Amino acid sequence: MVTGVCGFIGSHLALALLREGVAVIGVDTRPVNACARTAHQLRRLYDYSGFRILTAGVEDPAVTGALRGVDAVIHLAAATDVAASWGAGFSAHAASVLGTQRLLDGCVQQQVPRVVVASSSHVYGPASAAIAREDRPVEPTSPYGVAKLAAEGLALAYARRPGSTLSAVALRFFTAFGPGCNPAMVVPRMFTAARTGQPMPLFGDGSALHTWTYVSDLVDAAMRAVEIPMEVGSAEVVNVAGADQASLIQVADLIGELTGRRVPLEPAGRRAGDAAGTRADLTRAHQILGFVPQVRLQDGLARLWEHMSHGSNLRPATEASTAAARSGIR
Repeated sequence: MVTGVCGFIGSHLALALLREGVAVIGVDTRPVNACARTAHQLRRLYDYSGFRILTAGVEDPAVTGALRGVDAVIHLAAATDVAASWGAGFSAHAASVLGTQRLLDGCVQQQVPRVVVASSSHVYGPASAAIAREDRPVEPTSPYGVAKLAAEGLALAYARRPGSTLSAVALRFFTAFGPGCNPAMVVPRMFTAARTGQPMPLFGDGSALHTWTYVSDLVDAAMRAVEIPMEVGSAEVVNVAGADQASLIQVADLIGELTGRRVPLEPAGRRAGDAAGTRADLTRAHQILGFVPQVRLQDGLARLWEHMSHGSNLRPATEASTAAARSGIR
């Protein structure tokens, strides 16, 4: 089962699983034609007899019923807007935490052996100004980060409680991009700014380093998290990120080179909840998952630009070549 299947990562992940011969139950509150940016990807899921969709929230009793006989759940469904998580907007994030708890109850009831939960580098907060390791203290600086930490904590608690039949992996995703990503995310916004000439707000001075992650690497890590042998009652927390670190200014320069147009940036001060930087230590990812990121930053940016330029005629990210580009940014 893949929750949030109509979203950016979920649509790529479901297609990759189906190509491997894995039957997939996709769960989402949205109908498959609701989101234009992932609609092409989602239509391809119906080419496979092993796919079926369940239009429901993860807390719905129908989802619990559908868990019967499921070998693993990859839980991606969640509110994703960091800036909107303050104030009244937190209600969506609180609902995501409650939905996670209800889903885990369903997994226990139906004796699902493996749960993989999507967490975020936002759980680290100021700790991510240094290279973030899973054993370092966490200090989220936004309600979004708090909600993500709560969701991963629930998965670990359910796996480790006495009598559990679960094992769990919480994947802390670092800054992601790729075909079908939300146009409000920073990388597509930079491409749009370059194409239109309309300035993009730059929060902070743009010099902090971030680890950038192409969607096919996230998909690879999630599939590995399903497959690794784990004892019942065990749980792991693992960073998932790309190979390259770069600042917002450096990414803007790379996008300028790709498009032949400068990315206009407009200083916008600091924004509540933004971390100083998000640099990932991938030691545990390699040790536990055997995960090594395959797509270099420059290559991933080139793929996204091609997709934005030519639309749905392109192959999905998970089909594209993983040949490394020599970006020089580490």
